[in-house]
Amino acid sequence: MQPDPTQDPADDDAPEAVAEGTRFEPPSLGGLPIVDLEDLIEDDEDGAGVDIDEEFEEFDVDDESRTVLITGACGNIGRKLRTAWEDVYDLILLDSNPGEDDAEVFKVDLAEFDEEWITHFHGVDTVVHLAADRDEDASLAALEGPNLDALANVLNAAALAGVERFIFASSVHVMTGCREDPPEVIRADAPPQPSGLYGALKLAGERFGKSLAQAFDVTFIALRLGYVQDGPNRPETLPDEWNKKLWLSNGDLVRLFDHAVEAEIEDRLFLVVNGVSRNHGGQWDLTEAAEVLGYLPEDDAFAPRHQAEALDERR
Repeated sequence: MQPDPTQDPADDDAPEAVAEGTRFEPPSLGGLPIVDLEDLIEDDEDGAGVDIDEEFEEFDVDDESRTVLITGACGNIGRKLRTAWEDVYDLILLDSNPGEDDAEVFKVDLAEFDEEWITHFHGVDTVVHLAADRDEDASLAALEGPNLDALANVLNAAALAGVERFIFASSVHVMTGCREDPPEVIRADAPPQPSGLYGALKLAGERFGKSLAQAFDVTFIALRLGYVQDGPNRPETLPDEWNKKLWLSNGDLVRLFDHAVEAEIEDRLFLVVNGVSRNHGGQWDLTEAAEVLGYLPEDDAFAPRHQAEALDERR
């Protein structure tokens, strides 16, 4: 069931609402019109987007369901993907600390290479590796096990088991070192500029994945995920404009991972793409995500609906 924790109050520095009657123009990133809502969905009149609990009809799933293994299955993103995929894929769920309500999740310590948990990878089509300490300010000592050792072990387990596709939850922190002087367009193939140890280890994960792809013919897809808050993940609770441009809505999160699992990417074994929503004025280039994966985000942190809600909450 979709988690619904208490939301944070809206920030006082949120942008002013768009004046009533003003036409809201969707952004175009990297010269590519990311999406035309009128062509793709019948949305409500305020452009709220698609909720992750709605039925997904974007793909013709094979009669024989894929087996997808999710590490970090009890985390924020893991729970959202489980909600969306519980009736779509055969899921194998791993986590270091499952809750009492997660009897179907296997408790494993991925930082320790263990033949016992490796057996869960046998017969798996796709691994979605989410397990990590998500504290961007954590020390190297805190990140070493969950963000480095666990990643190396899971990559090895996937190779040994003959997994066909590996999807890695990377982060925009690989590039957020450019925040003070950002380029007009932040491309995924630009020279990396990680902001601290967290971003540097995400970059290391991408490079390990490239080696895996070349050595074992495993398709490795790194998704540089933007800002995904716990629970409802509403943009009006983000702290500032920079983070609003990094927002990845719940609906777009699931759409992105859907395409990462299902997209036919021909002979490409290694791919890194930015993963944010279609936020107005954002610099994060989504061209390859759209052209190679078919990812067409639908939500915008700066849409009139969200700005109006932020104003209402401050009154």
